[in-house]
Amino acid sequence: MKQGPVNRDRWAGCLFVVVCIVIVVQAGGVGRLGCDLATAAELTSPEQRTPIAEVIAFSPVEGREYVTVQGVVTLTVGEGFVIQDDTAGIWIEVTQARRLLRLETDISVVLELREGDQMEVVGEPDRGGYAPTIVPVTIKKIGTRSLPPTRAYDRNRFFLGLDDCLRVEASGIVRGFREDVDHGRWLFLVADVTRDYWVDVAKEAVALPPDRYVDASIRCTGVATAEINSRGELLAPRLSVGRADAFSIEVPPGEALEVSLAEIGRYPDTAHRVRTQGVVTHAVPGQFLYLQTGFIGVLVESASMEGFQEGDWVEVVGFIDGAAPVFSITEAEVRRLKEGNPLEPIAVHPAEILHVNSLALSRYTTADPGDYYGCLVTFPATVVDVSPSRSGGEIRLLADDVGLTAIVGLLGLIKGRLLEPGSLIQVTGIVRPVGPSRRHSMTASRPAAVPPLDILVRSPEDLVLLRAPSWWKPQRLAAVIAALAATVLAALAWVWGLRRRVATQVSIIEQQLQFEAVAGERLRIAQEFHDTLEQDLAGIALRLDAAADLTDDAQSRGVLEQQRGLLEQVRRETHDFLWDLRDPARTDGSLIESLAAQVAYLRTLTNVPIRLQLDVKEISVAPAAQFHLLRIVREAVTNALKHGAPTRVDLRLHASESACAIEIEDDGQGFDVPARSGLEGHFGLRGMRERAQRIGGAFSFESVPGEGTTVRVTIPVGPDGILQPEP
Repeated sequence: MKQGPVNRDRWAGCLFVVVCIVIVVQAGGVGRLGCDLATAAELTSPEQRTPIAEVIAFSPVEGREYVTVQGVVTLTVGEGFVIQDDTAGIWIEVTQARRLLRLETDISVVLELREGDQMEVVGEPDRGGYAPTIVPVTIKKIGTRSLPPTRAYDRNRFFLGLDDCLRVEASGIVRGFREDVDHGRWLFLVADVTRDYWVDVAKEAVALPPDRYVDASIRCTGVATAEINSRGELLAPRLSVGRADAFSIEVPPGEALEVSLAEIGRYPDTAHRVRTQGVVTHAVPGQFLYLQTGFIGVLVESASMEGFQEGDWVEVVGFIDGAAPVFSITEAEVRRLKEGNPLEPIAVHPAEILHVNSLALSRYTTADPGDYYGCLVTFPATVVDVSPSRSGGEIRLLADDVGLTAIVGLLGLIKGRLLEPGSLIQVTGIVRPVGPSRRHSMTASRPAAVPPLDILVRSPEDLVLLRAPSWWKPQRLAAVIAALAATVLAALAWVWGLRRRVATQVSIIEQQLQFEAVAGERLRIAQEFHDTLEQDLAGIALRLDAAADLTDDAQSRGVLEQQRGLLEQVRRETHDFLWDLRDPARTDGSLIESLAAQVAYLRTLTNVPIRLQLDVKEISVAPAAQFHLLRIVREAVTNALKHGAPTRVDLRLHASESACAIEIEDDGQGFDVPARSGLEGHFGLRGMRERAQRIGGAFSFESVPGEGTTVRVTIPVGPDGILQPEP
């Protein structure tokens, strides 16, 4: 087919355009090939770039969706990397950008990054896990340059995490190492005086076998990062090293200092390894073992999987650790010198251990013959309780007047369950002081305080039953208590029912008869109750006394005597009721004295602290009002102890010129007020409110789940401090 002039012109035009495009592309390519990468930084004007220090400060960039930063790569870890400019350094969180599908740059660009690459990153500032980070959108290499100078080592800045993402030169003594298989690196544990930190070194940067660095003084240059917890709090700094010339030995390891177990941590101390010997009293392969000589025992932490036996005489080479209440040896190498017979446990009472150490501290001397910490001891004790856990459990013991805990494994706990509360057992185990690290604070105990003890039980054979508990086991005792409680409750119900009937009868009589007739009827009722109820209660009391005399078990006798006291309280309340019938104006002292007596009684029923705060020295209220106030106090405190599981209960008495108020506050579990108010059959709050209304007062309560409960009752008083009920 022949083409016309128009078609020929069209094809010619298209050919011209194609040629022009090729020429332009080639020219651009030549220009890029001839351009120095370092000059590409000018592609983003300085006005568009944000200094990294401003990104870390966060406030100057708040409100901006993205920031543009430029810096040199100082560290690469997996997909993430650190860049640093003249102001600061920051972590580029590539993994999060990919998870959120925000990264527009191919991941291969990130994986090919090396130290010294000059980069431009556009991304979104983020609070990060510890320090601020940037979640990138685009990542572009714009050249190469030398690494920024290292910051002079400042121990305080370094361990406070203020050097995060900066190049730092640090030093210290290597205590141990482990391999990071996932990232192909070595982790060296380095100690600077009393603080430890990890140095993360690329394997190609470690010139010698890693064990050759242990106990050597090293100097290294790297980028400071952080070990953090899930709250973003700094646990310890970490230094990441990438080059061989940045990790070197300053002082090679020397011979370990020979010391005895008794000299561990004594003057003069050393930051280097020590060598000591002792007899193994207990060993857990891969974790720890205890050594003992005489009356001195030491905990040794070691990753050795060798199965050391009790009685083995071993040599230990390791570092002294002074963080616990007594010094131990960590990062240790252990070597068996000879086999031997297991040591006989030292027969010593826990009270004697505490006395020896308290005496030594008070005299500023060492304990004589030793402090017994870490030693194998044996003593009799009474089982108080057994608490299981996943790895074992605890047996709470009472050795005469000293309470302590036996830490047992699963097998030991199985035997411990067979030891019922009240059993007398012979305990054998290793003495351990219980307490936090030796850190001074205003809330910590004084440095010279003797810590409490616990006992590490090695096996079930360390628990030997000496005497089983009496026949009065908890189940049988519970049945007796239930029967006695039912008797007391029946008596209380009878009294309550009689009071209601008497109140109704007295109300009718007062409406129909004159004062003389009312008084006569009250005396008649009092006489009737005296001849029936009081005598019956006295008979029950005599039976309880007889039962207490017949039992030889101290615990059972204590329970019966406690119930006898409760019955006596019922009898006293009945007597008070009858006395009120005879003399309505009777009162048992002032309100302050009655409150103090009430609190003293309630304290005998619980271990929870009950505190009484009086904001007034003297106040007088009517006997009836005082009676109801005391019943409200008892009901509120009993409810808190029974349902709230508090750690404290506070009672406060306030008074002004016109009112008197009593507050009962606890820090227990609290409850949902609207939900509780709809429940049927719960009369405690209703009864307290009715008592307050009966004496012309106001009743209120506040409770929040998890934050405790506050009960408040307010009654009006006159100018003389005498109750003036509202009409």
